Amino acid sequence: MKNSTSLNSKQLFETILQLGLVFLILGFCFNLLAPFVTPILWAIIFAIILYPLFNILQKKLKGKKSLAATIIILCILAIVILPSISFFSGVTSGIMEIKSGIDEGTLKIEMPSQNIKEWPVIGEKAYDFLYSSSVNLEKTLLEHKEQIKDISTKVLGGLVSSIVTILQVVLSVIIAGVLMASTSAQNLATNFITRIAGDKGDEFLEITISTVRQVVKGVIGVAVIQTMIQAVGLFLCGVPFPGILTLLCLILSIIQIGPIIVNIGVIAYLFSTGDSSTAAILWTVYFLLSGLSDNVLKPLLLGKGALVPMLVIFIGVIGGFMMSGFIGLFVGPIIFSIGYKLFVAWMEDKPEITAA
Repeated sequence: MKNSTSLNSKQLFETILQLGLVFLILGFCFNLLAPFVTPILWAIIFAIILYPLFNILQKKLKGKKSLAATIIILCILAIVILPSISFFSGVTSGIMEIKSGIDEGTLKIEMPSQNIKEWPVIGEKAYDFLYSSSVNLEKTLLEHKEQIKDISTKVLGGLVSSIVTILQVVLSVIIAGVLMASTSAQNLATNFITRIAGDKGDEFLEITISTVRQVVKGVIGVAVIQTMIQAVGLFLCGVPFPGILTLLCLILSIIQIGPIIVNIGVIAYLFSTGDSSTAAILWTVYFLLSGLSDNVLKPLLLGKGALVPMLVIFIGVIGGFMMSGFIGLFVGPIIFSIGYKLFVAWMEDKPEITAA
């Protein structure tokens, strides 16, 4: 009896020790992978989106998967890095120009138009600020020193965050290329989903891939095209900081608000400072059509395929932004939409009722 009790205690102790060691290793691995969770999610999404293109290219290259993945990676990195360098160089030169103008006393602000007073809510305050800045800029800057300091801090933090995001995207694109070219990685992903979902693994994998592509086409694709249309107008109409306004339009389009807020500000600026009312009216028509372009683009890009409800996308976008910042705008709706699809598939799989 004693020997049996002693043996059971020994087995229990060994089991607890083994489980503790397993959890210790898992915790250590999780801490190592934690900084790479978002880039890996990005990489999986990129790999799913780009795989049809990769498949076509590698067939044309006679099965050279590594070469096909390398070509795609280099093209995407060029698309991401070159505009980013141009944007940050433009923002940096603009900031340096403003700083040098303030230091040398050569920075001047034009006298505002009386039309600004007619703006709702902020018209009087905006006119007073612009008027005092045009008369005595140095005094105005001193009076609003704290507000300017807070805004500058937020802008600088936003630039740093944008740089980190771009680096994450670059890392994700490289990982996506490895995933596309590696057959073992694809088999590992398939086996992992099958291990979790059992017989439904293949079905859930198909749901996951189709949902990713639908959400990317219907949300991010529409947002990018609409932002490109907006960017043409912003860079040609003569408003200040068109690059920053374009980035803001992209964010607003992704979170399903649309660029209407930016367009209202741009139209008000054109009517208050523009020399020609005819040009302002023409640009107003352009920006109104650009703001409504998503109503045409979504049916064209989505086709007749079913997509998750807009509420699911909206919750995923807002939640992703609150959780992960700018990169969460992309990852949030995709992951949440996948979860929604899996939940619906699980709910529709009703167990058979055995007759008594």
